[in-house]
Amino acid sequence: MSKREVCNFLKALAEDSLLKNELKVKEKDEVMRYAQQRYDFTQREFDDFVWVLENLLADKRGEKFDLAFSLWETMWGKYYLEFVVDNVIGSLSDQDLEKVIGS
Repeated sequence: MSKREVCNFLKALAEDSLLKNELKVKEKDEVMRYAQQRYDFTQREFDDFVWVLENLLADKRGEKFDLAFSLWETMWGKYYLEFVVDNVIGSLSDQDLEKVIGS
């Protein structure tokens, strides 16, 4: 299941700061090539999964997922992959992630 594979990839980065730091500075195509050698998902599946997670996180915070979403400010000075791993995956429980994977 591709959602689980994307989640596994992001969780692996959360657990391996050296790998996260290596990949965060790479172009998205390079990150996707790396991931797709180890996990079974497409770039579209990655984008869709992260989009759902960002929406879920905004909802859990009682905010709209729009340009005023408060977590965008935490992105300043970070790479997007780093933001997704630290601030999105890092803010959601395993139950939240399982709910998205199961949908």
